Amino acid sequence: MVIIDSTRCTGCGQCAKNCAVHAIVREEDGTYRCNSGWCFACGQCVALCPVGAASMPELEEPLPYDSAAFDLDPQVLLNAMRFRRSIRQFTGEKVPREELELLLEAGRCAPTSSNSQSVGFTVLDQEFEALRPRIWKSFARLAREGGRKLLLRRYESYLAHPEEPDSLFYGGTQMIAVTSEPPIDGALSLANMELMAHALGLGALYCGFAVRAINGDPDLRAYFGVTERRKLDGCLIVGRTDLRFHRTAPRNPPRAAWK
Repeated sequence: MVIIDSTRCTGCGQCAKNCAVHAIVREEDGTYRCNSGWCFACGQCVALCPVGAASMPELEEPLPYDSAAFDLDPQVLLNAMRFRRSIRQFTGEKVPREELELLLEAGRCAPTSSNSQSVGFTVLDQEFEALRPRIWKSFARLAREGGRKLLLRRYESYLAHPEEPDSLFYGGTQMIAVTSEPPIDGALSLANMELMAHALGLGALYCGFAVRAINGDPDLRAYFGVTERRKLDGCLIVGRTDLRFHRTAPRNPPRAAWK
């Protein structure tokens, strides 16, 4: 809930002008207040108020803007996006919890539809090794039902050497499964986390086969909190990697229609 301190409000009206749902209204004395029945708690008024009159006391203290800490050079940002790669070669060294928490922080900062903030994260850390055979088994069943012989060979290779890096998780040590109601919300969170993994020097891989395997098993769906409304948007495999790239990889030109 947004609280506007009338003793600090200068009546500039920037919060009301910017409010998408017109929840901020002007009082007779020229100050503003928030109608909590309309507000969906996006927090933009808190970030926008030049004197800090607007606040959301039940949430975290906002960070003050600092150009040196917040602004990115556009070319540097673009180069970071160009340089990130899907990693399929991990060292087996586990990622410490504080770095996993940074990934979650990046994920939760992604925009969500109507500020629903409904994205859910399941971090497979201690239970990763226990879940790996179950996900593999579901993967194999789907491959068998679909007549995918090449995929079944992956499973057979895993069964022959379960202790070695496999062709599903590639030696990754942890996995973050992301669920949401509007699928775009989870996708945006995954993109944020993958870029943060790159910034941390970690390897990361969007594992579509894991998503299919989990969706194909009722027990796994329940374990990861997947319901009729809450979908599994993606699984991000993370871990240490010793791969070192020396240049960006070529990409096709953008498929864009200018009209």
